[in-house]
Amino acid sequence: MRRRLLLGALAAAPLAAPGAMAQDWPSRPIRIVVGFSPGGTADAVGRRLQAPLQAAFGQSVVVENRTGASGAVAAVEVARAAPDGHTLGVVVSTLASLPAMRPDTQFDPVRDFTPVVLVGQLPLLLVVHPSVPATDLAQLIALARRNPGRLNYASPGSGLAHHFAGEMLKLRAGLDIAHVPYRGAAPALADVVSGQVQMTFAAPPAVAGFIQGGQVRPIAMTGAVRSQAMPEIPTVAESGLEGFDVTEWYGIVGPANLPPAVVGRLNQAINASLQTPEQAAWLRQNAVDRRLTSAAEFGAFIRTEIDKLGRIAREARIVAD
Repeated sequence: MRRRLLLGALAAAPLAAPGAMAQDWPSRPIRIVVGFSPGGTADAVGRRLQAPLQAAFGQSVVVENRTGASGAVAAVEVARAAPDGHTLGVVVSTLASLPAMRPDTQFDPVRDFTPVVLVGQLPLLLVVHPSVPATDLAQLIALARRNPGRLNYASPGSGLAHHFAGEMLKLRAGLDIAHVPYRGAAPALADVVSGQVQMTFAAPPAVAGFIQGGQVRPIAMTGAVRSQAMPEIPTVAESGLEGFDVTEWYGIVGPANLPPAVVGRLNQAINASLQTPEQAAWLRQNAVDRRLTSAAEFGAFIRTEIDKLGRIAREARIVAD
């Protein structure tokens, strides 16, 4: 009898382990690794979650910036961490696009991570200098077709969502437009405002003041639906290129095999934080839209982004800097 009881206890032990881990978690400080420099939106996402997660779980939360290779340095660090819920990462759209742009990427965006939550998507706004004789996308496409190789578009750097938006526009509309990469969004936008480059894809908050001042003209948003920040501006899709959807996005992941119970607790706490008036106001101010909230939805979203961005990278021969 005692032998049967012992065998039964041993058989049940593995089933109880994940629940026990979730109950004991977190047992030490939580690290949030960010692959980009302080001051940007990705960094702000991590830092805005510090206080809410500390309050929810009673442990300190530390944000660590590990910059390099368009977020790859931080992604590798998270992928190699123990799957115990004490190391998380802020990821952006380059998580899905890097493997197609850089053959030597040291992580697999599906195999090596556990999706926790999609914080939100940032649609980009296509704007042109006022000297460009086009007030909507149809006119801009017609202008580019009449003048192959004569128009340029600026981006904050090769391989970013802004670059992918420009290349997708070229592929879908059959345009010959030159890409002019910069080191950052500010210099790219500055050259469009000055008229040295005809157009760019930019974050709505970055160009709002220039639109109001008449220094650039808005054409269309790159998201699947109209932005909550500028609902009066049509999307590229509704302007004639159906299915066009390229956004910058921000999410939280952990290493592969993160216990489902830990994922559930993190997902619930982060979603609760992002629904508070203060956090919701910050999301609106930064034009970040939230539509997907579950970990499963985020996982499916990542797989869709890998297919879409990988296809664009291959067709347009996009490589990372």
